[in-house]
Amino acid sequence: MKKLLSVLLTLAALSAALCLPAAAEEAKETSEAPEKAPAFVRVWGKVSPWEGEGIYLKNDSGDGSLDQVVVHVGERTPAVDASTGLPLDLKTVKEGDTLYVWTGPAMALSMPPQVSALAVVGNVPADAAAPEFCEIAGRAVFPAPGGTGNARFPLTGGGELEVTEKTAYTPWLTKQIVGMDDLAPGTRVLAWKDKDGAAEKIQLLPGVYQGYVCALATMRDVRLAVNGGFDAERDQGVPQFSGKRTENGPMAPIRAIAEAAGYSVSWDKNRGAVVYDENTEVVFYVQPGDDVLWTPELGEMTLSAPCLKENGTTYLPLEELCRYLNLYLSLG
Repeated sequence: MKKLLSVLLTLAALSAALCLPAAAEEAKETSEAPEKAPAFVRVWGKVSPWEGEGIYLKNDSGDGSLDQVVVHVGERTPAVDASTGLPLDLKTVKEGDTLYVWTGPAMALSMPPQVSALAVVGNVPADAAAPEFCEIAGRAVFPAPGGTGNARFPLTGGGELEVTEKTAYTPWLTKQIVGMDDLAPGTRVLAWKDKDGAAEKIQLLPGVYQGYVCALATMRDVRLAVNGGFDAERDQGVPQFSGKRTENGPMAPIRAIAEAAGYSVSWDKNRGAVVYDENTEVVFYVQPGDDVLWTPELGEMTLSAPCLKENGTTYLPLEELCRYLNLYLSLG
């Protein structure tokens, strides 16, 4: 429980990943880093009587981190029938049915604990394993030059997803034809695996990000690409920019990243850099030198480092810019 509840994602982790070699050597001399919290947590159990809101699951097998949990399912949360891959009507789920649920590591401090579901799977055949929920963290890696052999995708939180030429791909609630090329960073999927651990079937789940940013450290700065990577042949035409290294970590240009991701940016003498969505609604605004930015939903939000303006370009900490633009950040 303590491991699941002690989640604090900070810019320090990102800065370490993009640090200078000298800083990396210095880090080796320090004490070991604390254990990394899981990106996602799977809970499962039988549907049990519950008078409150949500679905109450009890796990009597003894092989789960939680033996009881209340699950709250949002309107857009995919609920999947494991036998067919089609939507599972949760209204038909009855007492004694087993459900598998994936959630973030944070949960309400109550008894029983309460969580918000990212995906729900039910009707798993007795002789089969439940599919696995995964979030793609980077582009495919092939074991041999020229893109041959099974592809392996790094996953958020660690591990990898292996796909083969026989892997079948299905979309969620559309007739769109999808394939391996649709497994971009930030894509969430359910993967049914064979006995060797490779994916037999992958179902792409509804997108949760506006797009993604690939970041690659260099000796002088941080290379950034929006909705693509750094492969010269594959990623032709992908918008690429240069970020800045500072003592507070990597900084990214607000206008360049936002406009490449489909937002618009203007300058206001009273508010500073103002970012708008496609409906011309304000996403956030921030003044150079300030260590807070303002959003319509949350009001003032503290930044890990002040907004920086240099040579006419305004910068924000890379991780926070991606967060407020709803972009998945993939580290190269």
